[in-house]
Amino acid sequence: MTRQIFLVRAGPQDPIYGISHQNIAPELTPENWRTKAIVRDGKYICVSRGTCETAHGTQLVRYFVNVHQDHEASRKFSRRDRALEYANSLGPEQGELPEEYQPATYFTMSPGFGAGPVTIKAGVKK
Repeated sequence: MTRQIFLVRAGPQDPIYGISHQNIAPELTPENWRTKAIVRDGKYICVSRGTCETAHGTQLVRYFVNVHQDHEASRKFSRRDRALEYANSLGPEQGELPEEYQPATYFTMSPGFGAGPVTIKAGVKK
């Protein structure tokens, strides 16, 4: 049983950086999985490498298949090739590409004495 998950680093295809059609490939391969995502049946899918810490403190390398619109389909694997095979098999065809977007940035400011903080969301669609 794992206790904690530590992702090593999110690649440019990770939705936390937004979704860009230039980061979508027809298939994930050992050569492109670190920088590309795929779309299956309209769902945005990417693979990340990370580590899990077991209850005994042992570090295990895992590959996480992240299905952006369906977290129940997301899985972790001990072998990269199995993760890529699973991701590529999640649907027979690509389907409609998701809308491109950039991640939002939030600014919180205190406008002056006696006034509460104000949070502004900045970010635009591509």
